Amino acid sequence: MQIFHKMITAIDITNHYVSLARGRKSRGILQLIQSYYTDLKKDQDSSEILQEFARKVKPDVEDIVAVNFPNERLLYYTIDVPPGLKPQEDAEYARTEVSRLLNLPANEIVVESIRNTLNKMLVVVSRQRDINETVSLIAQTGFLEPDVVLPDLFKYLEILDLQSPSTSVLLVFTPEYGAVVIFLAKIPIAIRTFAYSTWELIDIFVEETGITQEDIHKKIDVLGSANVSSLANSLLADLPYTVEREIIFLLSTVLSSTSIREVSNFFVLCDPPALCEFYTKVFNQFESFQGKVQSAKFSVKGNEIGIGVLGLLVRGGAEFGKNKLVQA
Repeated sequence: MQIFHKMITAIDITNHYVSLARGRKSRGILQLIQSYYTDLKKDQDSSEILQEFARKVKPDVEDIVAVNFPNERLLYYTIDVPPGLKPQEDAEYARTEVSRLLNLPANEIVVESIRNTLNKMLVVVSRQRDINETVSLIAQTGFLEPDVVLPDLFKYLEILDLQSPSTSVLLVFTPEYGAVVIFLAKIPIAIRTFAYSTWELIDIFVEETGITQEDIHKKIDVLGSANVSSLANSLLADLPYTVEREIIFLLSTVLSSTSIREVSNFFVLCDPPALCEFYTKVFNQFESFQGKVQSAKFSVKGNEIGIGVLGLLVRGGAEFGKNKLVQA
């Protein structure tokens, strides 16, 4: 049992890999002490890998456990805040409103809400039974029941250092989906996800150049050759058109008087980050983005682990209070 330190276990589960990071929190400093990563083989169940991780880690009963919740089981809404609604009433109002929109009993859904300065709130929605399933999966593989079940996209937002105080858009490209997030005064006000996978790009890099997946995840410099850059430009050429449509639709729903050309900044976040330079270059060449695209910056560094599990580790550490630093 822990006495002199507080431990956090972060578990990042995707359809392509399972990652775990364990950290120690002491005097506000969060330090990485263990990490594991395993690619999922075809038709392999993630529970097999989790059981192996649990045997290696030997979880403590006092650990804080944080796990991501799959994006495909989430819905995002931006709804109006009625006049006079107090912030402490936001969650209950959001639940009632989403229950009406989805025609589902309120006790069958879980909602999280974020209010913004436009008198609107961003609402993240899932089914209670899906949350229960995720909790059971973790508990049945040898870990404690999760203390934090975080919407997958938000594991990235936990470590995002957004530089723009005005209207900006975050472009997110992950192994399992793409997303656009509109921010106003650094607060997310709307989210829209779409079918995409950085894993498909990585698979082509591996096949065409001989670079390994491990190289891409851990060594950014291996992607610096002209051949890789040319291949990336070709493979990503049509992506800005798709993203432009998603942004225009999202703006029309929450900021109808704002056009895509009036957005102050576009930030690109890629998982893995080694791909970010290619996406940034392609989008900066696209007319609608007008050279206003830059790579997203992170508030913490964790070179030894993926940014997804790093975000979960930071979020788990927040259960013990503000994090001053992550050392990796």
